[in-house]
Amino acid sequence: MRLGLYPRLALSIGVLLCAALLTLGYLLVEDSEQRFRQERLELARAQARTLAEGSLDALVSKDYELLERWVNAVLPADYYAWAYLARADGRILTDTRLDRIGHYAQADGPLRVPVIRDVERDGRQLREIIYPARVGDQHIANAAVAYYLDEQPFYTRTAALKTASVLGLFLALLLAATAYIIRRHTRPLSKLAETMTATSLSAASVRRPDPDMLERNDEIGTLAREYDELLDRLQASWAELRNEEQRLRDMVETRTRKLQQSNQELESFSYSVSHDLRAPLRTINGFCQALQDDYADLLDDTGRNYLDRVLGASRRMSGLIDDLLRLSRVSRSELNWQSVNLSELVNGLLHKLQEQEPERRVKTDIAPDLVASGDPALLSILLDNLVSNAWKYTAGTAQARIEFGLTRVNGESAWYIRDNGAGFDMQYAENLFIPFQRLHRAQDFEGAGIGLATAQRIVHRHHGRIWGEGHLNEGAVFYFTLKDHCGSVNPPTT
Repeated sequence: MRLGLYPRLALSIGVLLCAALLTLGYLLVEDSEQRFRQERLELARAQARTLAEGSLDALVSKDYELLERWVNAVLPADYYAWAYLARADGRILTDTRLDRIGHYAQADGPLRVPVIRDVERDGRQLREIIYPARVGDQHIANAAVAYYLDEQPFYTRTAALKTASVLGLFLALLLAATAYIIRRHTRPLSKLAETMTATSLSAASVRRPDPDMLERNDEIGTLAREYDELLDRLQASWAELRNEEQRLRDMVETRTRKLQQSNQELESFSYSVSHDLRAPLRTINGFCQALQDDYADLLDDTGRNYLDRVLGASRRMSGLIDDLLRLSRVSRSELNWQSVNLSELVNGLLHKLQEQEPERRVKTDIAPDLVASGDPALLSILLDNLVSNAWKYTAGTAQARIEFGLTRVNGESAWYIRDNGAGFDMQYAENLFIPFQRLHRAQDFEGAGIGLATAQRIVHRHHGRIWGEGHLNEGAVFYFTLKDHCGSVNPPTT
Protein backbone atom coordinates (compact mmCIF):
# COMPACT_ATOMS: atom_id res chain seq x y z
CA MET A 1 0.00 0.00 0.00
CA ARG A 2 1.38 3.40 -1.00
CA LEU A 3 1.86 5.82 1.91
CA GLY A 4 0.45 9.30 1.68
CA LEU A 5 2.33 12.55 2.04
CA TYR A 6 1.74 12.89 5.79
CA PRO A 7 2.93 9.39 6.79
CA ARG A 8 5.97 9.67 4.49
CA LEU A 9 6.95 13.06 5.93
CA ALA A 10 6.45 11.88 9.51
CA LEU A 11 8.41 8.68 8.88
CA SER A 12 11.26 10.48 7.12
CA ILE A 13 11.59 13.17 9.77
CA GLY A 14 11.29 10.56 12.54
CA VAL A 15 14.13 8.52 11.06
CA LEU A 16 16.26 11.65 10.66
CA LEU A 17 15.54 12.73 14.25
CA CYS A 18 16.37 9.27 15.61
CA ALA A 19 19.64 9.21 13.70
CA ALA A 20 20.47 12.75 14.84
CA LEU A 21 19.66 12.02 18.51
CA LEU A 22 21.58 8.74 18.53
CA THR A 23 24.57 10.44 16.94
CA LEU A 24 24.32 13.33 19.42
CA GLY A 25 23.98 10.91 22.35
CA TYR A 26 27.00 8.93 21.21
CA LEU A 27 29.09 12.07 20.83
CA LEU A 28 28.01 13.38 24.24
CA VAL A 29 28.77 10.09 25.97
CA GLU A 30 32.13 9.82 24.21
CA ASP A 31 33.04 13.39 25.12
CA SER A 32 31.96 12.94 28.73
CA GLU A 33 33.99 9.75 29.10
CA GLN A 34 37.06 11.46 27.66
CA ARG A 35 36.63 14.30 30.15
CA PHE A 36 36.07 11.79 32.95
CA ARG A 37 39.29 9.95 32.10
CA GLN A 38 41.17 13.24 31.97
CA GLU A 39 39.74 14.30 35.32
CA ARG A 40 40.73 10.95 36.87
CA LEU A 41 44.29 11.39 35.55
CA GLU A 42 44.48 14.91 36.94
CA LEU A 43 43.18 13.70 40.29
CA ALA A 44 45.77 10.90 40.42
CA ARG A 45 48.48 13.38 39.48
CA ALA A 46 47.35 15.69 42.31
CA GLN A 47 47.36 12.76 44.72
CA ALA A 48 50.92 11.85 43.71
CA ARG A 49 52.02 15.47 44.12
CA THR A 50 50.29 15.70 47.50
CA LEU A 51 52.03 12.50 48.62
CA ALA A 52 55.43 13.76 47.41
CA GLU A 53 55.17 17.22 48.90
CA GLY A 54 53.30 16.28 52.08
CA SER A 55 55.75 13.57 53.07
CA LEU A 56 58.92 15.67 52.77
CA ASP A 57 59.16 16.32 56.54
CA ALA A 58 58.63 12.66 57.34
CA LEU A 59 61.20 11.68 54.70
CA VAL A 60 63.79 14.04 56.10
CA SER A 61 63.14 12.96 59.70
CA LYS A 62 62.74 9.34 58.62
CA ASP A 63 59.43 9.10 60.45
CA TYR A 64 58.11 5.94 58.81
CA GLU A 65 54.91 5.88 60.81
CA LEU A 66 54.01 9.31 59.46
CA LEU A 67 54.99 8.17 55.99
CA GLU A 68 52.61 5.23 56.32
CA ARG A 69 49.78 7.53 57.29
CA TRP A 70 50.51 9.76 54.28
CA VAL A 71 50.57 6.82 51.89
CA ASN A 72 47.24 5.44 53.14
CA ALA A 73 45.67 8.91 53.00
CA VAL A 74 46.10 9.28 49.23
CA LEU A 75 43.79 6.36 48.30
CA PRO A 76 40.31 7.91 48.54
CA ALA A 77 38.51 5.55 46.10
CA ASP A 78 38.38 1.85 45.29
CA TYR A 79 39.77 2.25 41.81
CA TYR A 80 43.25 3.13 43.20
CA ALA A 81 45.59 0.10 43.12
CA TRP A 82 48.50 1.27 45.26
CA ALA A 83 50.61 4.17 46.48
CA TYR A 84 54.18 4.12 47.72
CA LEU A 85 57.35 6.17 48.35
CA ALA A 86 60.62 4.84 46.99
CA ARG A 87 64.21 6.00 46.74
CA ALA A 88 65.84 6.74 43.41
CA ASP A 89 67.30 3.19 43.31
CA GLY A 90 63.77 1.75 43.59
CA ARG A 91 63.84 0.64 47.27
CA ILE A 92 60.37 1.06 48.73
CA LEU A 93 60.26 3.06 51.95
CA THR A 94 56.53 2.68 52.58
CA ASP A 95 53.70 1.14 50.60
CA THR A 96 49.97 0.58 50.90
CA ARG A 97 50.91 -3.04 50.30
CA LEU A 98 52.79 -3.82 53.48
CA ASP A 99 54.53 -6.86 52.03
CA ARG A 100 56.29 -4.57 49.55
CA ILE A 101 58.05 -2.39 52.13
CA GLY A 102 61.80 -2.80 51.88
CA HIS A 103 61.65 -4.43 48.47
CA TYR A 104 62.74 -2.84 45.29
CA ALA A 105 60.44 -1.46 42.61
CA GLN A 106 61.49 -0.21 39.18
CA ALA A 107 64.40 2.18 39.64
CA ASP A 108 63.25 5.56 38.31
CA GLY A 109 66.32 7.52 39.30
CA PRO A 110 66.27 11.09 40.61
CA LEU A 111 63.33 12.56 38.69
CA ARG A 112 62.86 16.24 38.01
CA VAL A 113 59.42 16.05 36.35
CA PRO A 114 56.46 13.70 36.91
CA VAL A 115 56.33 10.46 34.88
CA ILE A 116 53.13 8.77 33.68
CA ARG A 117 53.25 5.18 32.51
CA ASP A 118 50.83 2.33 31.84
CA VAL A 119 51.54 -1.00 33.50
CA GLU A 120 49.78 -4.35 33.72
CA ARG A 121 49.05 -6.40 36.82
CA ASP A 122 47.21 -9.70 36.96
CA GLY A 123 45.93 -9.12 33.45
CA ARG A 124 44.50 -5.67 34.27
CA GLN A 125 45.63 -2.34 32.87
CA LEU A 126 46.79 0.34 35.31
CA ARG A 127 48.16 3.83 35.01
CA GLU A 128 50.96 4.90 37.39
CA ILE A 129 52.01 8.49 38.13
CA ILE A 130 55.47 9.03 39.70
CA TYR A 131 56.11 12.44 41.20
CA PRO A 132 59.57 13.47 42.59
CA ALA A 133 59.85 14.58 46.24
CA ARG A 134 62.60 17.22 46.25
CA VAL A 135 63.97 19.82 48.66
CA GLY A 136 65.59 22.43 46.48
CA ASP A 137 67.93 20.56 44.18
CA GLN A 138 68.14 17.57 46.50
CA HIS A 139 66.11 14.52 45.39
CA ILE A 140 64.66 12.72 48.42
CA ALA A 141 62.30 10.07 46.97
CA ASN A 142 59.70 9.29 44.32
CA ALA A 143 56.00 9.21 45.19
CA ALA A 144 53.91 6.77 43.08
CA VAL A 145 50.16 6.44 42.79
CA ALA A 146 48.46 3.84 40.50
CA TYR A 147 44.78 3.36 39.51
CA TYR A 148 42.89 0.86 37.41
CA LEU A 149 41.87 1.97 33.93
CA ASP A 150 38.99 -0.55 33.67
CA GLU A 151 37.42 0.13 37.07
CA GLN A 152 34.12 1.99 37.37
CA PRO A 153 33.48 3.22 33.77
CA PHE A 154 31.73 6.49 33.25
CA TYR A 155 28.48 4.98 32.00
CA THR A 156 27.16 2.16 34.11
CA ARG A 157 24.10 0.11 33.17
CA THR A 158 21.91 2.28 35.33
CA ALA A 159 23.33 5.44 33.80
CA ALA A 160 22.87 4.01 30.32
CA LEU A 161 19.20 3.17 31.08
CA LYS A 162 18.61 6.63 32.44
CA THR A 163 20.26 8.21 29.42
CA ALA A 164 18.23 6.03 27.04
CA SER A 165 15.03 6.88 28.91
CA VAL A 166 15.73 10.59 28.71
CA LEU A 167 16.62 10.34 25.04
CA GLY A 168 13.51 8.24 24.34
CA LEU A 169 11.26 10.69 26.13
CA PHE A 170 12.85 13.62 24.34
CA LEU A 171 12.52 11.80 21.02
CA ALA A 172 8.85 10.98 21.67
CA LEU A 173 8.09 14.60 22.50
CA LEU A 174 10.02 15.76 19.46
CA LEU A 175 8.19 13.29 17.18
CA ALA A 176 4.84 14.33 18.61
CA ALA A 177 5.64 17.99 18.01
CA THR A 178 6.86 17.21 14.50
CA ALA A 179 3.77 15.15 13.73
CA TYR A 180 1.54 17.96 14.96
CA ILE A 181 3.35 20.54 12.83
CA ILE A 182 3.36 18.32 9.73
CA ARG A 183 -0.29 17.40 10.18
CA ARG A 184 -1.21 21.05 10.64
CA HIS A 185 0.33 21.89 7.26
CA THR A 186 -0.33 18.69 5.29
CA ARG A 187 -4.01 18.35 6.15
CA PRO A 188 -4.90 21.55 4.25
CA LEU A 189 -2.67 20.41 1.39
CA SER A 190 -4.46 17.04 1.31
CA LYS A 191 -7.86 18.77 1.26
CA LEU A 192 -6.69 21.05 -1.53
CA ALA A 193 -5.39 18.04 -3.49
CA GLU A 194 -8.74 16.26 -3.05
CA THR A 195 -10.50 19.38 -4.28
CA MET A 196 -8.29 19.52 -7.38
CA THR A 197 -8.77 15.80 -8.06
CA ALA A 198 -12.56 16.04 -7.83
CA THR A 199 -12.72 19.08 -10.11
CA SER A 200 -13.32 18.86 -13.84
CA LEU A 201 -13.92 21.54 -16.45
CA SER A 202 -17.65 20.97 -16.50
CA ALA A 203 -19.38 23.55 -14.33
CA ALA A 204 -21.44 20.92 -12.52
CA SER A 205 -18.42 19.28 -10.85
CA VAL A 206 -16.22 22.27 -9.98
CA ARG A 207 -15.14 22.21 -6.32
CA ARG A 208 -13.85 25.40 -4.80
CA PRO A 209 -11.32 25.51 -1.92
CA ASP A 210 -12.71 25.99 1.59
CA PRO A 211 -13.18 29.65 2.63
CA ASP A 212 -10.97 29.09 5.69
CA MET A 213 -8.17 27.95 3.41
CA LEU A 214 -8.54 31.05 1.21
CA GLU A 215 -8.15 33.31 4.28
CA ARG A 216 -4.86 31.77 5.42
CA ASN A 217 -1.82 34.06 5.23
CA ASP A 218 0.76 31.36 4.58
CA GLU A 219 1.91 29.54 1.44
CA ILE A 220 -1.10 27.20 1.57
CA GLY A 221 -3.46 30.17 1.47
CA THR A 222 -1.53 31.63 -1.47
CA LEU A 223 -1.76 28.30 -3.30
CA ALA A 224 -5.49 28.02 -2.60
CA ARG A 225 -6.15 31.55 -3.88
CA GLU A 226 -4.08 30.91 -7.01
CA TYR A 227 -6.02 27.71 -7.63
CA ASP A 228 -9.33 29.53 -7.14
CA GLU A 229 -8.29 32.16 -9.69
CA LEU A 230 -7.13 29.40 -12.03
CA LEU A 231 -10.59 27.84 -11.81
CA ASP A 232 -12.14 31.14 -12.88
CA ARG A 233 -9.82 31.35 -15.88
CA LEU A 234 -10.41 27.70 -16.78
CA GLN A 235 -14.18 28.09 -16.61
CA ALA A 236 -14.01 31.16 -18.83
CA SER A 237 -11.82 29.26 -21.29
CA TRP A 238 -14.17 26.28 -21.12
CA ALA A 239 -17.13 28.51 -21.95
CA GLU A 240 -15.23 29.93 -24.93
CA LEU A 241 -14.37 26.41 -26.08
CA ARG A 242 -18.00 25.33 -25.80
CA ASN A 243 -19.06 28.34 -27.84
CA GLU A 244 -16.39 27.62 -30.44
CA GLU A 245 -17.41 23.96 -30.50
CA GLN A 246 -21.02 24.93 -31.11
CA ARG A 247 -19.95 27.34 -33.84
CA LEU A 248 -17.90 24.61 -35.53
CA ARG A 249 -20.81 22.19 -35.27
CA ASP A 250 -23.11 24.73 -36.89
CA MET A 251 -20.52 25.27 -39.61
CA VAL A 252 -20.19 21.53 -40.18
CA GLU A 253 -23.97 21.14 -40.37
CA THR A 254 -24.16 24.02 -42.85
CA ARG A 255 -21.43 22.59 -45.01
CA THR A 256 -22.96 19.13 -44.75
CA ARG A 257 -26.26 20.49 -46.04
CA LYS A 258 -24.42 22.24 -48.85
CA LEU A 259 -22.56 19.04 -49.65
CA GLN A 260 -25.77 17.06 -49.68
CA GLN A 261 -27.27 19.69 -51.96
CA SER A 262 -24.21 19.45 -54.21
CA ASN A 263 -24.51 15.67 -54.28
CA GLN A 264 -28.16 15.97 -55.23
CA GLU A 265 -27.22 18.40 -57.97
CA LEU A 266 -24.50 15.99 -59.10
CA GLU A 267 -27.01 13.15 -59.21
CA SER A 268 -29.36 15.35 -61.22
CA PHE A 269 -26.49 16.18 -63.54
CA SER A 270 -25.60 12.51 -63.88
CA TYR A 271 -29.22 11.73 -64.68
CA SER A 272 -29.28 14.48 -67.28
CA VAL A 273 -26.04 13.23 -68.80
CA SER A 274 -27.23 9.66 -68.88
CA HIS A 275 -30.65 10.46 -70.37
CA ASP A 276 -30.95 13.96 -71.80
CA LEU A 277 -27.51 14.05 -73.48
CA ARG A 278 -27.38 10.44 -74.59
CA ALA A 279 -30.66 10.64 -76.54
CA PRO A 280 -29.59 13.41 -78.97
CA LEU A 281 -26.10 11.89 -79.14
CA ARG A 282 -27.57 8.56 -80.20
CA THR A 283 -29.70 10.41 -82.76
CA ILE A 284 -26.62 12.15 -84.22
CA ASN A 285 -24.69 8.91 -84.26
CA GLY A 286 -27.61 7.00 -85.84
CA PHE A 287 -28.19 9.47 -88.67
CA CYS A 288 -24.44 9.70 -89.34
CA GLN A 289 -24.23 5.94 -89.52
CA ALA A 290 -27.26 5.84 -91.86
CA LEU A 291 -25.64 8.44 -94.12
CA GLN A 292 -22.46 6.42 -94.16
CA ASP A 293 -24.29 3.18 -94.95
CA ASP A 294 -26.93 4.43 -97.46
CA TYR A 295 -25.49 7.55 -99.08
CA ALA A 296 -21.73 7.08 -98.96
CA ASP A 297 -21.66 6.67 -102.76
CA LEU A 298 -23.31 10.04 -103.24
CA LEU A 299 -20.65 11.84 -101.18
CA ASP A 300 -17.26 12.84 -102.41
CA ASP A 301 -14.08 12.20 -100.41
CA THR A 302 -14.43 15.47 -98.49
CA GLY A 303 -18.00 14.65 -97.49
CA ARG A 304 -17.08 11.13 -96.37
CA ASN A 305 -14.17 12.60 -94.34
CA TYR A 306 -16.50 15.04 -92.64
CA LEU A 307 -18.91 12.21 -91.86
CA ASP A 308 -16.13 10.03 -90.37
CA ARG A 309 -14.98 12.91 -88.18
CA VAL A 310 -18.54 13.49 -86.91
CA LEU A 311 -18.87 9.79 -86.09
CA GLY A 312 -15.51 9.74 -84.29
CA ALA A 313 -16.40 12.84 -82.28
CA SER A 314 -19.75 11.37 -81.24
CA ARG A 315 -18.05 8.16 -80.10
CA ARG A 316 -15.47 10.11 -78.10
CA MET A 317 -18.25 12.17 -76.52
CA SER A 318 -20.11 8.95 -75.64
CA GLY A 319 -16.91 7.64 -74.02
CA LEU A 320 -16.50 10.87 -72.03
CA ILE A 321 -20.07 10.58 -70.79
CA ASP A 322 -19.41 6.96 -69.73
CA ASP A 323 -16.23 8.04 -67.89
CA LEU A 324 -18.04 10.87 -66.08
CA LEU A 325 -20.82 8.56 -65.00
CA ARG A 326 -18.30 5.98 -63.79
CA LEU A 327 -16.43 8.68 -61.81
CA SER A 328 -19.72 9.83 -60.28
CA ARG A 329 -20.69 6.28 -59.28
CA VAL A 330 -17.26 5.74 -57.70
CA SER A 331 -17.82 8.75 -55.40
CA ARG A 332 -21.38 7.83 -54.40
CA SER A 333 -21.50 4.05 -54.21
CA GLU A 334 -21.75 2.24 -50.86
CA LEU A 335 -18.57 0.36 -49.90
CA ASN A 336 -18.80 -3.39 -49.41
CA TRP A 337 -15.75 -4.31 -47.31
CA GLN A 338 -14.28 -7.70 -48.11
CA SER A 339 -10.91 -9.42 -48.31
CA VAL A 340 -9.65 -9.03 -51.89
CA ASN A 341 -6.73 -10.84 -53.53
CA LEU A 342 -5.12 -8.04 -55.53
CA SER A 343 -2.59 -10.37 -57.18
CA GLU A 344 -5.41 -12.42 -58.77
CA LEU A 345 -7.12 -9.25 -60.00
CA VAL A 346 -3.92 -7.99 -61.66
CA ASN A 347 -3.26 -11.38 -63.25
CA GLY A 348 -6.82 -11.49 -64.65
CA LEU A 349 -6.59 -7.96 -66.07
CA LEU A 350 -3.24 -8.64 -67.76
CA HIS A 351 -4.57 -11.90 -69.19
CA LYS A 352 -7.58 -10.07 -70.71
CA LEU A 353 -5.34 -7.38 -72.22
CA GLN A 354 -3.07 -10.06 -73.68
CA GLU A 355 -6.09 -11.72 -75.30
CA GLN A 356 -7.13 -8.40 -76.86
CA GLU A 357 -3.63 -7.81 -78.25
CA PRO A 358 -2.07 -11.26 -78.73
CA GLU A 359 0.69 -9.83 -80.93
CA ARG A 360 2.25 -7.94 -77.98
CA ARG A 361 4.93 -9.52 -75.80
CA VAL A 362 4.96 -8.06 -72.30
CA LYS A 363 6.97 -9.59 -69.44
CA THR A 364 5.05 -9.50 -66.15
CA ASP A 365 6.21 -9.93 -62.56
CA ILE A 366 3.26 -10.24 -60.16
CA ALA A 367 3.91 -10.82 -56.44
CA PRO A 368 1.64 -13.70 -55.32
CA ASP A 369 -1.18 -13.56 -52.75
CA LEU A 370 -1.20 -9.85 -51.96
CA VAL A 371 -4.48 -9.42 -50.07
CA ALA A 372 -6.21 -6.20 -48.99
CA SER A 373 -9.47 -5.26 -47.28
CA GLY A 374 -11.79 -3.13 -49.40
CA ASP A 375 -14.63 -2.98 -51.89
CA PRO A 376 -14.00 -5.66 -54.58
CA ALA A 377 -15.70 -3.72 -57.38
CA LEU A 378 -13.89 -0.44 -56.67
CA LEU A 379 -10.53 -2.14 -56.18
CA SER A 380 -11.05 -3.90 -59.51
CA ILE A 381 -11.69 -0.52 -61.21
CA LEU A 382 -8.62 0.92 -59.47
CA LEU A 383 -6.32 -1.84 -60.71
CA ASP A 384 -7.96 -1.82 -64.15
CA ASN A 385 -7.05 1.85 -64.61
CA LEU A 386 -3.49 1.42 -63.37
CA VAL A 387 -2.79 -1.82 -65.27
CA SER A 388 -4.40 -0.44 -68.47
CA ASN A 389 -2.19 2.66 -68.20
CA ALA A 390 0.93 0.51 -67.81
CA TRP A 391 -0.15 -1.65 -70.79
CA LYS A 392 -0.96 1.40 -72.91
CA TYR A 393 2.22 3.35 -72.23
CA THR A 394 4.51 0.36 -72.86
CA ALA A 395 3.10 -0.14 -76.38
CA GLY A 396 6.15 1.45 -77.98
CA THR A 397 8.71 -0.33 -75.79
CA ALA A 398 10.64 -3.18 -77.40
CA GLN A 399 10.98 -5.29 -74.21
CA ALA A 400 7.94 -4.18 -72.23
CA ARG A 401 7.76 -5.08 -68.55
CA ILE A 402 4.98 -4.61 -65.96
CA GLU A 403 5.51 -5.34 -62.25
CA PHE A 404 3.07 -5.47 -59.32
CA GLY A 405 4.14 -5.81 -55.69
CA LEU A 406 4.18 -4.51 -52.13
CA THR A 407 6.95 -2.38 -50.59
CA ARG A 408 7.69 0.01 -47.72
CA VAL A 409 7.76 3.75 -48.37
CA ASN A 410 8.73 5.99 -45.44
CA GLY A 411 7.76 3.23 -43.00
CA GLU A 412 4.35 2.67 -44.66
CA SER A 413 3.13 -0.35 -46.64
CA ALA A 414 2.34 0.59 -50.25
CA TRP A 415 1.33 -1.42 -53.33
CA TYR A 416 2.87 -0.42 -56.64
CA ILE A 417 2.53 -1.00 -60.38
CA ARG A 418 5.75 -0.30 -62.31
CA ASP A 419 6.35 -0.22 -66.08
CA ASN A 420 9.25 0.68 -68.37
CA GLY A 421 7.14 2.60 -70.88
CA ALA A 422 6.86 6.23 -71.94
CA GLY A 423 6.96 7.64 -68.41
CA PHE A 424 6.28 11.33 -67.72
CA ASP A 425 7.97 14.55 -66.65
CA MET A 426 7.91 14.89 -62.83
CA GLN A 427 7.43 18.65 -62.99
CA TYR A 428 3.87 17.95 -64.19
CA ALA A 429 3.18 15.20 -61.62
CA GLU A 430 0.62 17.39 -59.80
CA ASN A 431 -1.64 17.19 -62.91
CA LEU A 432 -1.71 13.39 -62.99
CA PHE A 433 -4.97 13.00 -61.04
CA ILE A 434 -6.88 16.00 -62.42
CA PRO A 435 -9.76 14.92 -64.72
CA PHE A 436 -9.09 15.42 -68.45
CA GLN A 437 -5.48 16.50 -67.78
CA ARG A 438 -3.14 14.56 -70.08
CA LEU A 439 0.66 14.50 -70.07
CA HIS A 440 0.86 12.94 -73.56
CA ARG A 441 -0.71 13.86 -76.88
CA ALA A 442 -4.03 12.20 -77.80
CA GLN A 443 -2.66 11.07 -81.16
CA ASP A 444 0.18 9.23 -79.38
CA PHE A 445 -1.90 7.52 -76.67
CA GLU A 446 -5.67 7.27 -76.65
CA GLY A 447 -7.80 8.10 -73.60
CA ALA A 448 -9.82 10.89 -72.01
CA GLY A 449 -7.60 11.54 -68.99
CA ILE A 450 -10.18 10.36 -66.46
CA GLY A 451 -8.65 7.00 -65.36
CA LEU A 452 -6.15 8.30 -62.79
CA ALA A 453 -8.75 10.70 -61.34
CA THR A 454 -11.05 7.70 -60.86
CA ALA A 455 -8.21 5.73 -59.26
CA GLN A 456 -7.49 8.57 -56.83
CA ARG A 457 -11.14 8.76 -55.72
CA ILE A 458 -11.22 5.01 -55.08
CA VAL A 459 -8.03 5.18 -52.99
CA HIS A 460 -9.36 8.17 -51.02
CA ARG A 461 -12.58 6.29 -50.28
CA HIS A 462 -10.36 3.56 -48.77
CA HIS A 463 -8.66 6.22 -46.57
CA GLY A 464 -5.38 5.89 -48.47
CA ARG A 465 -3.27 7.97 -50.82
CA ILE A 466 -1.84 7.52 -54.32
CA TRP A 467 1.13 9.10 -56.06
CA GLY A 468 3.28 8.54 -59.10
CA GLU A 469 6.97 8.76 -59.98
CA GLY A 470 8.50 8.62 -63.42
CA HIS A 471 10.94 9.89 -66.05
CA LEU A 472 10.37 10.48 -69.73
CA ASN A 473 11.06 7.34 -71.80
CA GLU A 474 12.22 5.49 -68.66
CA GLY A 475 8.91 4.26 -67.30
CA ALA A 476 6.68 5.12 -64.36
CA VAL A 477 5.57 3.63 -61.05
CA PHE A 478 2.33 4.35 -59.21
CA TYR A 479 2.10 3.71 -55.45
CA PHE A 480 -1.09 3.52 -53.41
CA THR A 481 -1.93 2.79 -49.79
CA LEU A 482 -5.17 1.49 -48.31
CA LYS A 483 -6.74 1.36 -44.85
CA ASP A 484 -9.58 -0.86 -43.78
CA HIS A 485 -12.99 0.32 -42.60
CA CYS A 486 -11.63 0.67 -39.01
CA GLY A 487 -8.81 2.97 -40.14
CA SER A 488 -6.07 0.39 -39.56
CA VAL A 489 -3.08 0.01 -41.86
CA ASN A 490 -3.91 -2.28 -44.78
CA PRO A 491 -2.25 -4.74 -44.94
CA PRO A 492 -1.30 -4.99 -41.19
CA THR A 493 2.34 -4.14 -40.53
CA THR A 494 4.43 -6.70 -38.70
